[in-house]
Amino acid sequence: MNKILFALLFCAVAVFAAGGKATGAAAANGAKSVPAPVATDSVAAASADTTAEMSAPQETCGEFKSEIAHRDSLMAVADSSCSVEKDSLRAALNSEQAKTKNWEQSYETMKKSNETCARALSVSIEANEKSKEKEKQSKSQAAMMTSSSFMGGLAVGMLLFWLIFD
Repeated sequence: MNKILFALLFCAVAVFAAGGKATGAAAANGAKSVPAPVATDSVAAASADTTAEMSAPQETCGEFKSEIAHRDSLMAVADSSCSVEKDSLRAALNSEQAKTKNWEQSYETMKKSNETCARALSVSIEANEKSKEKEKQSKSQAAMMTSSSFMGGLAVGMLLFWLIFD
């Protein structure tokens, strides 16, 4: 059935494309082309189907155009939303990169400050230890001097006692 409809459609399109001009032997003889009268209802139904099929591509074409326009508008909306999202992600990436650079600079500054502070602390601790050592040494020297002068006084006293009482 579809093959018959296709053949009828093809014939109708060929006639339509020729513009109703006579072709072949009839054109050579100068005869006019007259369409044959429709004899049966089945042929009339077939020709009605053919004209319906001929108008259907025009309707489908309009539908396709509207669907394509709708699809293109949806794609444009999706593209604009994607470009907005891409721009926001790009801005966020740039912000994160700037933060990273700032953090790296802060880290380097803190590292240098920590090294300087550690050196200053070690120098201060060494100086404090040296001062404690000197203080201990001076205390021990003072104790030694006190004890040696006491012993020296006892030795002189004994010598005098021995010289006087002997």
